[in-house]
Amino acid sequence: MTDQQPVPEEVAQAARVRLAEWLTAQAPRPELGATPEELADWTAYQAEEYVVLVPPGYANQLFLVADHGISSFAPSSQTLEQAMVAARPQS
Repeated sequence: MTDQQPVPEEVAQAARVRLAEWLTAQAPRPELGATPEELADWTAYQAEEYVVLVPPGYANQLFLVADHGISSFAPSSQTLEQAMVAARPQS
């Protein structure tokens, strides 16, 4: 099991800004994207090199934010460890 640590609020906020930008870029129209303010109540914790962002309530889509990119995974079909391995750049 990966050790999950709380992150300082400034780190969590930076991850929320990056995720909001990523979600907006992925959306079919910009207004369907997200803002950091909309993600303010999402839980953030550190797992290895990732900040894991978890939406409130039941969430079957979690987000991994790292310097090398952003990815999402469904905890119902993939463990955190599997998601981190899959999200790492292949060299």
